[in-house]
Amino acid sequence: MNSCKCYGLYDEENIIGFLAIIHQPHPTNTKIKRVSRLVILPDYQGIGLGTKFLNAIANLYTNKGYDFSIITSAKNLISALRKSDKWCMYAYAKTKPESQTSSVGHKVRSECYTGRFMYKK
Repeated sequence: MNSCKCYGLYDEENIIGFLAIIHQPHPTNTKIKRVSRLVILPDYQGIGLGTKFLNAIANLYTNKGYDFSIITSAKNLISALRKSDKWCMYAYAKTKPESQTSSVGHKVRSECYTGRFMYKK
């Protein structure tokens, strides 16, 4: 999305991770930023790089006075964030069964569990 702020994670000169942040509209809190996309290449998954990358960017935004959140259906990420003292899970629920399409026309997974987390300073 054009409105996202994007970050890359590199192994020397090769990009191995990508994280996009978007402003989250809210009726009373105008300072929420949310992860729109977090991707780590398969060869680099499972060793904690995604969580470290996410924590670094979350820390960057919270130090600037923003609230920072992520919604994910990735089981390994949900497990890692639940164990972390830096993240607070405020919701865990199964998505609705109907077929969903994102604002840019991509199919959205349905009938899977998602965790909603806020980063704690």
